[in-house]
Amino acid sequence: MGIITFILKAILKERFYKLQLHTKTLSIASKRSDLPIYTRLLAAFVTIYILSPIDLIPSFIPVIGVMDDIILIPLALILAIKMIPRPIMNECRHMAECELSAKTSSGSAS
Repeated sequence: MGIITFILKAILKERFYKLQLHTKTLSIASKRSDLPIYTRLLAAFVTIYILSPIDLIPSFIPVIGVMDDIILIPLALILAIKMIPRPIMNECRHMAECELSAKTSSGSAS
């Protein structure tokens, strides 16, 4: 049972890092003036929705409350990422990776 727990923790840690990276990337992209306003607004909305503790549909409503988190967040992420041109997305992702790695290294040094 120990190896399964270890593998599950590793998978969850990787998925959490990817979500954190996408959120940070969209946050950086939403501040760029070379993107259209509707793209920046969508990127900002997705970032705020992911970080916000408030749901559009409360989770205590059976099935629908959980499904909005399972379906809405990935679809909004995909749409926002598709709307950002690849060179800009790559640049924002690189900046996000640098910020997250700097945060991780300073956090582990303390």
